[in-house]
Amino acid sequence: MANMSSLLGPGSAASSSEAVASADDWTKALGQTLEKVVLSHAASNSCRKIRLFAGEEEFEPWLEYTTEMLQEWAVPDAEKRRCLIESLGGPALDVIRTLKLIDPGVSVKDCLEALEYTFGSVEGPEDSYCKFLNS
Repeated sequence: MANMSSLLGPGSAASSSEAVASADDWTKALGQTLEKVVLSHAASNSCRKIRLFAGEEEFEPWLEYTTEMLQEWAVPDAEKRRCLIESLGGPALDVIRTLKLIDPGVSVKDCLEALEYTFGSVEGPEDSYCKFLNS
């Protein structure tokens, strides 16, 4: 390397070390960008795995499956929320839109709780009476 520096002339050692540092910076930046692209691609593929829910289907199986899928994904909460919203339609989407108007940064957990409150199972009078007698 010393012979190469002498061939390039004085000051070439400094410029070659700058080039190495520049290449290292470029490599780091490329690695970070590639990581973001891979995570984004994985998330977009994962979004497709969530079934559509509009409010007419059975809620409990959808909620169980969706909650499990969202917990498994190693993506930021904002990306999970985006995927959740993309999987909704009809009245279910209206519930989350209203929630986002109140709090634009609403968490995925709060979204799922709002959907559960709206579409979750409702106890009939017989169930309530039975619970009362057993308490």
